[in-house]
Amino acid sequence: MLDLFVIPKALRGGKNMKTFIRRFRPWIRAGFYLWLAVSLIPAGAGAETLTLERALALARADNPALAEAGARIAQARAVRDESRAAFWPQLDVGLEYVRGDAPSAYLFKTIDARQLPEDVDFNNPGRFDNLETFLEARLNLFSGGRDKLRYEQAGVRLEQARSVHASVENDLSAAVIDTFLALLSARDRVAIARQSTAVLEREVELAEVRYAGGSLLRSDLLSLAVRLAEARSAQVRARGVEQRLQAALAVLLGRGAEAAFEPVGAAWDFSIPAAYSEALERALRQRPELAAAAQEREVTRLEEAVVRAEFLPRLDLQARLYHDDPDFAYDDDQINWTLGAQLRWNVFSGFATRARAARVSGQAQESRSAQRRLRQQVELEVRQAWLTLDEARANQTLAETAAAHAEQAFDQVRTQFSGGAVAVTRYLDAELTLQRSRVNVAAANRDRQRALAELARALGELGPSQGAQGAQSSSTERTSDGQNP
Repeated sequence: MLDLFVIPKALRGGKNMKTFIRRFRPWIRAGFYLWLAVSLIPAGAGAETLTLERALALARADNPALAEAGARIAQARAVRDESRAAFWPQLDVGLEYVRGDAPSAYLFKTIDARQLPEDVDFNNPGRFDNLETFLEARLNLFSGGRDKLRYEQAGVRLEQARSVHASVENDLSAAVIDTFLALLSARDRVAIARQSTAVLEREVELAEVRYAGGSLLRSDLLSLAVRLAEARSAQVRARGVEQRLQAALAVLLGRGAEAAFEPVGAAWDFSIPAAYSEALERALRQRPELAAAAQEREVTRLEEAVVRAEFLPRLDLQARLYHDDPDFAYDDDQINWTLGAQLRWNVFSGFATRARAARVSGQAQESRSAQRRLRQQVELEVRQAWLTLDEARANQTLAETAAAHAEQAFDQVRTQFSGGAVAVTRYLDAELTLQRSRVNVAAANRDRQRALAELARALGELGPSQGAQGAQSSSTERTSDGQNP
């Protein structure tokens, strides 16, 4: 498509060249604007206006990864409530019907029903029917502390699920901020490319007039036409990057990839620690991943205690209230009850308990190693984010200085080129340098903001109240055990 806006090789002769310029220039220009209107529709046309704060709120409300983590919290809470049931008595109500001719069963059922005949033949009592209604209760009095340990373990699992939720939210907020800022940077690139294209279009028009008057070489005019085509190609590429970032942001917000947004808003910022040592200390205290690793280690410690408790006996209290009658005609005299205690002690389980102890010991070693590895990873992330922010600040200062110099140089070269004092190649170099410097300034500014967001993520400070407004004071910072979602 871009080849349509470059003068065809077959028409690059003197008279043909002039004829082509005069006859087809309006059509080429109209065709280009029509194509641009169709394929380069502004991103904000009919799109939802989106601030960074709004984007973070949408992501926290609709992102499926965060919803997944929230569902795991609900599951962990249910497991904890289920483990609490071991401290309550267990009650069962039932109805039993029995028919048979077994002498022992006949004897017990009729005696419990207070209906044993005086002349019964114990060896051949005959067939009998019986209906029994019963209420059974069981209460554990001692289990070696296993129930208490499992309840504590379930509570730690719940806190771990909350820490994982906080970790997902921290990473999600960082991804939303980074993509949002990258989208703003892409829009800046599109605007800069559009501005560069407009400048070159005006220069080509002026060059055509000069060429027609014989004050400009044909090669110079062709060079400008090629540069114009390259500028339009850069505009198309910038627009493609913008559209891909739009799709990525839409998915992060829980929308369809085809959703369109109009990103607006000021620069993102947060309170930066005064020194690297302070940043590292805050990260080690606040990162939810470290809290989850510490909680996993606590879970394995409790599991080791549970396995040790399996070597101890178990004592249960049991009670039963029941009524037997073949005709379902209950009477208070036929009510029976039993109350007793049962002590059980497994003295040999085929070495299964010892094997479980070895397995849990291995899990404990794994959790300790994982905690150490994660701490080193957090330290590395904080260090890299700190250095990246320093680099981004320096690059922003250099880019702004270079852009100011490029602006001055281009103004001078354009004046000289208009007067025929410099060659077109010098003008093209100056224009290209100016365009690149503007792109570099926009990119350096967004890179600094993205580096800030990455540092905030590394510190674990992208919580619900911090993502769009920056970090809060140390009194309100998230502690290592996470927050309720």
